[in-house]
Amino acid sequence: MNDVIADFPPQPIRPIAALLAAARLIRNSQDTKQVALLGIALTGNSQREVYRRFIATPHGQAVIQERRELPPILDNHDYLRNLPENSLGRHYLAFMQAEGLSAQGLLDATPAYTEHLATLPEAFRLFSDYTQRGSHDLHHILAGYGRDELGEACVLAMAYEHLNIRGYKVISTIGPLIVAKHIRALGVSAKGVTAAVREATMIGRQAEWIPALDIVAALEEDLDELRARLKLAPPLRYREVIARIQAQTGWRRGPFVDYVK
Repeated sequence: MNDVIADFPPQPIRPIAALLAAARLIRNSQDTKQVALLGIALTGNSQREVYRRFIATPHGQAVIQERRELPPILDNHDYLRNLPENSLGRHYLAFMQAEGLSAQGLLDATPAYTEHLATLPEAFRLFSDYTQRGSHDLHHILAGYGRDELGEACVLAMAYEHLNIRGYKVISTIGPLIVAKHIRALGVSAKGVTAAVREATMIGRQAEWIPALDIVAALEEDLDELRARLKLAPPLRYREVIARIQAQTGWRRGPFVDYVK
């Protein structure tokens, strides 16, 4: 393990590329390619300590040594369907089916990041796919956020406190401005958006360190008990905003921008 860490190469920060990606993301909040490019441009050495902490855990070592991949498990709907009714896995399955998503599709949607990871040690790719892209939608379920633009900004704000991904920090910082624009396009006040993202930061800060979670084992756990164990507080501010939008429009789930179109 120490040799793997020692071989981890430095990654230069590219501020111009980051600015361009952020500008494009502001114009199109659904452009996942820009999210990947922003993350690549700002990574630098920010992931080094998170990586060290991850592989210092028994679970992290198992992920690397056994080359564990999440998509084959998370996309096995027959397996998830047979888990207990209120389990994390069953809630995840319902979310992914309702949104028409897949774990592998999430990785496929960011080929630039896949290509970037291919230039780094294999251990880091496994760590990254397991704790970030592969488990992103699980973070939505764990924390109680939807796939709407506010839910995405909140998930990234929460996850930043655990993963120290600078791209997440940028998106969750500019996110309230983008989200407010979409909410106003629905004809609803954007009041509470900034408070919801700020609350997400605090939820992440106070929670147990999620990257240490054995995701496969957690899929079978009762979601309410799992949230309590991880000290994940309910996203009350987010729920208030969502309840107001649902009460005043026909929107129910998914990106706001899709409903506006």
